[in-house]
Amino acid sequence: AVVSTQSTGWHYLYFIVLIKVKDPTEFTGPESYVYEMVKNKKLDWFPRMRAMSLCSDEAENDQNEFRDLKITLESTKSHVESLSKQLQELKDQMTQQRKQKQRTSLLGGITSQQSVGQSASSTT
Repeated sequence: AVVSTQSTGWHYLYFIVLIKVKDPTEFTGPESYVYEMVKNKKLDWFPRMRAMSLCSDEAENDQNEFRDLKITLESTKSHVESLSKQLQELKDQMTQQRKQKQRTSLLGGITSQQSVGQSASSTT
């Protein structure tokens, strides 16, 4: 059975009237709590038109959102690891190319010195 918001609102009003007319020494635990809240003009005890099922739906949505974020984060982490590996491979290739270039220029320098040395010895 569906209970309308208006009828439940009346129930809360009757409850407030009850705690105003009832002897405080005869209060139950919830009545004592609400009595203190009403006396201190606090509305924390009063429902905020949010059903518990909505709260659980929100919690479920939060869990789903968290799960989706976790999946996205794991995917991003995997991509970053892959890119880091590729970057390291490129660095290694560049280092090898630099070494090869240095060897080539070093060998080129030695070869030209040998050529110059051979030309000088043949002219003498």
